[in-house]
Amino acid sequence: MPRLKEEEILELIKITPEQVEKLDYETAMAKLEMVTGALEQEGTPLALGLKLYELGTALSKKCAAVLDSTEEKMLQLLGDIQNQSEAPFDPEKDGR
Repeated sequence: MPRLKEEEILELIKITPEQVEKLDYETAMAKLEMVTGALEQEGTPLALGLKLYELGTALSKKCAAVLDSTEEKMLQLLGDIQNQSEAPFDPEKDGR
């Protein structure tokens, strides 16, 4: 991943939690990769690093929620195909 300039990092950390919630999975994952790259590169100031970490955590939670929701739907569909009956999804039993 190419090195991010400080201006790009400043633009990245302007993303609000409300904006994160509106992102689709692919966009959130791309932003998360940018955040990770910025955190790994040398010379990122500590204050920016903390904001990047907060944003990365929010993006990670968003991606995990989308994946969990997709897994839930897939398991329900699989159950419908195999059992031909409807059953509520139980994450403890059917999920992670």
